[in-house]
Amino acid sequence: MTCREARELADSFLSDQLQVETMHEIVRHLETCPTCREEFEARRFLRKRLQTAIDSAPSLAPRPEFVSALTARLQPAAPGRTMTRRAWLERALAAAAGLVALVGGGLFARLAWRRSPNGALEASAAGDHQNCAITFNLRERPISLEEAARRFDPAYGGLATMSGPVGSTVLDRHSCVFEGRRFGHVVFRYQEHVVSLLVTSGEGTGTREPSIAQANSLNVASFDVGAHAVFVVSDLSPRETLSLAQVLSDPIRKTLERG
Repeated sequence: MTCREARELADSFLSDQLQVETMHEIVRHLETCPTCREEFEARRFLRKRLQTAIDSAPSLAPRPEFVSALTARLQPAAPGRTMTRRAWLERALAAAAGLVALVGGGLFARLAWRRSPNGALEASAAGDHQNCAITFNLRERPISLEEAARRFDPAYGGLATMSGPVGSTVLDRHSCVFEGRRFGHVVFRYQEHVVSLLVTSGEGTGTREPSIAQANSLNVASFDVGAHAVFVVSDLSPRETLSLAQVLSDPIRKTLERG
């Protein structure tokens, strides 16, 4: 992929709107092109500033009466009534007009921003996996999950009994720190691959359902459980990594909600 091609797709890449194969091509290009990396980081920074400005501007929110009117238009037909083709078309056109107005009102922009992946958190999770689970290269020695629960966050204690998906073997459980961020870390082997389940408290990724991204040449599936961000990191395919996160999502939700 050339620099021109990568930059033309930059906004779609940052909004997570591309196919996985195209995302990987761009990531490979960024690994070898510092100029494009700077361009992408500048765009990411600008997008975050715009998000903050939009979210904090009441004048950009849609009017309550407009939302009520649009909701009424989108209500399904009453039972026993058959909608004519003309009526269906009028309702579809009304909905389309409403969406255009929502874009103008800023609501669509905010939803799109929330779907965007949090690159910094994903990179930190990928770095912890690489420097703790694969090759131990941490400045601070890991501590037990029980100690981490006492000292930092009770939710870490539940990870002490957390197991991996069917067919996996747990290799280690502990709490570690990478680049100043503390994680609860469960390491397991799955299909001869080392996989990390990582939990950290504080700012989240912005999504309750697992979504996939790539960081440091690793696939990272992430989602939120309350005030905690959860990551599944591996060198498995994006589809397999996402599937693991989906399998683990219910058990980890129950574990963290108990904590």
